[in-house]
Amino acid sequence: MTTFSRTLVAMDLSVMDPKLLQWVGTLDSKLGFQKVYFLHVMPDFSAPKNVDIEFHTLFSADYPADEKAHDRIAEDIEKILGKHPGLEFAIEVREGKPYQKVVHLSEAKDIELLIIGRKKQSEGSGISARRIARATKCNVMVIPENAAVKLQHIMVPIDFCDLSAKALRVALDMAQKNPEIKITALYVMDLPPSNYFDRPYANKGMQEMLHKAANETFDNFLAKLVDQSSVNLEKVILDNTLNHTARHITSFSLQQHADMIIMGAKGHSTWDNLWFGSVTEHVVEMAASPVLVIR
Repeated sequence: MTTFSRTLVAMDLSVMDPKLLQWVGTLDSKLGFQKVYFLHVMPDFSAPKNVDIEFHTLFSADYPADEKAHDRIAEDIEKILGKHPGLEFAIEVREGKPYQKVVHLSEAKDIELLIIGRKKQSEGSGISARRIARATKCNVMVIPENAAVKLQHIMVPIDFCDLSAKALRVALDMAQKNPEIKITALYVMDLPPSNYFDRPYANKGMQEMLHKAANETFDNFLAKLVDQSSVNLEKVILDNTLNHTARHITSFSLQQHADMIIMGAKGHSTWDNLWFGSVTEHVVEMAASPVLVIR
């Protein structure tokens, strides 16, 4: 059973915070949270960037900015999450460079899952989804600011490697705790170079052969992981006609109204980076729904 007992949520005192808290409440029982750290980083306690904290500090010199930030986060937690028996909350307000502090605390606290928001416009903190996901060694969930807070349909892009199998197991464990969740396992199948199909004998027949082989591999892959009769799981194969796997993944997830994408950090692609696959990076930055990256 998949659990992420130690979780870190990066807070920035913006309108993104309530969305992150709502997702924590939605995922709590499904991902086995036990202790959740809420981290806010100020570049300088004496000159806070947040307008509300700065205004309050000007007129309440005896109420330090870090304490005000701590109390504001605590108020949001109480308002949105309330009491969760068996779940421990801890609030950390640190001074320094946000990106460095997030990465450091995720290592210092043995964090298993880091949750961060993704905004359309960066506020210059340096905490970009791609940068954080590359730097941390833990699993990462990236939540777009406009993503709806619901979990009825999970999409899992797979390429039959070990990490995609691990990602599918996470989705299956979540569905086991909530049988109403639908899972779509998606394989984007690469095609031979277009000039190959200029040969008269290689057109339709070759594509049929590729689909047959992919279906057999897909069935064998799933058979090792799940009894398909016991879970609401659909397998889908898409031709990579755009020669852009990530674009197919994000477009299909949008068409199918997927509420979450769960995928491995790296796959079989020869273009993978050392710690983080290029397909995964693009999905994290393009997807309209939250993306849970599994390591």
